[in-house]
Amino acid sequence: RDGYVVHLNGSETYLLNRFEVGKPIAYRINPEPTRTDASFWQNVSGAIGAGPTLVVNGAVRTDPASEGFVDPKILTGSGARSAIGVTADRTLLLVTVPGATIDELARIMAQLGARDAMNLDGGASSGLYANGQMLTTPGRLLSNALVVYRR
Repeated sequence: RDGYVVHLNGSETYLLNRFEVGKPIAYRINPEPTRTDASFWQNVSGAIGAGPTLVVNGAVRTDPASEGFVDPKILTGSGARSAIGVTADRTLLLVTVPGATIDELARIMAQLGARDAMNLDGGASSGLYANGQMLTTPGRLLSNALVVYRR
């Protein structure tokens, strides 16, 4: 009650020694924005934590390890993946693929015209629903979703 559940598995288990049942913990997000101009950040109404980066200014840029990713599923593995990107004309791209490495996904996003793109969750969490139909069915029940709608 009024606490946290910390779930670690696979390659994350090395973090277990940071936690002890009954001991207080805190959760803090410290984003390090690449944009420092105040006018940009004053217009931000929401943000998503995801990654790694796939495309920057139209060029494929993948270096998951330098962004702090350590899981082999991200570094070298291939699997179902989801990505978000934006084109130069500000068209939003929401993409799922049944199997790709991070490098392959980055190339796909660049081929689709992404000026900037980022990997989202993957594996059984990859799902895409659009225009009244499930285009990619996730392999499990999802606890959260990114929803885009017209006002």
